[in-house]
Amino acid sequence: MDFIICIAALVAAASANNFGQNIAQNRPTGSSSVFVNGVPPLTASSNLAVDGNFNSNFFSGSCFSSDVPANDPNPFWYVDLGSRVYVSGVTLTNRGDCCADRLSGLTIEVFEFNPTTSSETPEFCSMVIGGVALGQTVALSCSPMVTGRYVRIRKPAATDPLTICEVVVTGGKFKPTFTGVNPTNVALNRPARATSQFTFAATNLIASPGLAVDGNFDSQFVTGRSCFSSIIGDLTPTLYIDLGAYYYISSVTVTNRGDCCAERLRNIDVGILIKDPFKYLEFPHLCGTITGNVAGGANFTVNCFYPALGRFIKIQKTSMVDSNDLLTLCEVQVSGRFASHSEVTNKFVDDDVSRAMIANNEVPNNVENDDVDAAFEFDFNKDWQNLG
Repeated sequence: MDFIICIAALVAAASANNFGQNIAQNRPTGSSSVFVNGVPPLTASSNLAVDGNFNSNFFSGSCFSSDVPANDPNPFWYVDLGSRVYVSGVTLTNRGDCCADRLSGLTIEVFEFNPTTSSETPEFCSMVIGGVALGQTVALSCSPMVTGRYVRIRKPAATDPLTICEVVVTGGKFKPTFTGVNPTNVALNRPARATSQFTFAATNLIASPGLAVDGNFDSQFVTGRSCFSSIIGDLTPTLYIDLGAYYYISSVTVTNRGDCCAERLRNIDVGILIKDPFKYLEFPHLCGTITGNVAGGANFTVNCFYPALGRFIKIQKTSMVDSNDLLTLCEVQVSGRFASHSEVTNKFVDDDVSRAMIANNEVPNNVENDDVDAAFEFDFNKDWQNLG
């Protein structure tokens, strides 16, 4: 099965990135419902899935289960990891005494904010289609890695409960290594997010933002399964890439879709942000634009007007010809050089956050403009310690 990899491979990959620990154990959890059995008395609460007990016998009291589908037709379970981290994979232990087929039809997603109240588009991690044996533990890789605080496992349109005996989440604070002054592609396998992601249910294809930085240049949208696309109805579709550190960006190269729809790669601004766009308002530094006429499957390089300092790449379609004029990209490569601590701290003299808040009428009366930039400087210093 494509979505299930052996545990040894996942552990080896996690160890190489210092991600060997389970960051979900005994963390706060929640779920859409909880199954309660009267005889013998048993409450299959959400916290049992992260208690460190891998006993797969349901009636031993260490497995989570949602209520029956009549009461909860779209069950979900989530864990709060406590802070924003990188998530490299999720390992699930199936029920062992019966009902193995319940661990199927699952989608695993990562949120910045609580999924019970958030309206954000989550980052896609992986799926479980089925075929997990009684009591078996399967490891699923988020490829590429994603970032967030909450991991959610959902089972839409369920015909039976969502039942899991243990969940292990691998990840943590990522410390990138820099092998040269001019890395070839600093966006490869970096976390990516978007304002929307296209789903092609007939082929189980989710055109998630991570596919734009997976190193796969196959430009066939369906068969290649390596292109990102926004959805119809997203009027300002935007893709964000977190480079994980601060660089002077010199160029951004985009690979166009090759099987059809080449004309969609048009009316696009490529910008560079210093601050996390999901936490701070900031005017991006414009690297360049893509106006159109890029051949199907071809690469198009936007050379920045001048090397711009930043950590986040913002690729946004600024206008649409019709509802089918989606933001569709098969790969994004970013070239730049690593910026030193002093180079980044010298940029704090700019007031992008303050100007953006004023422009958007977002400045509370009791908060000084400089407070927002000071908050970012504090976050930056913490990030830098994590990178070191």
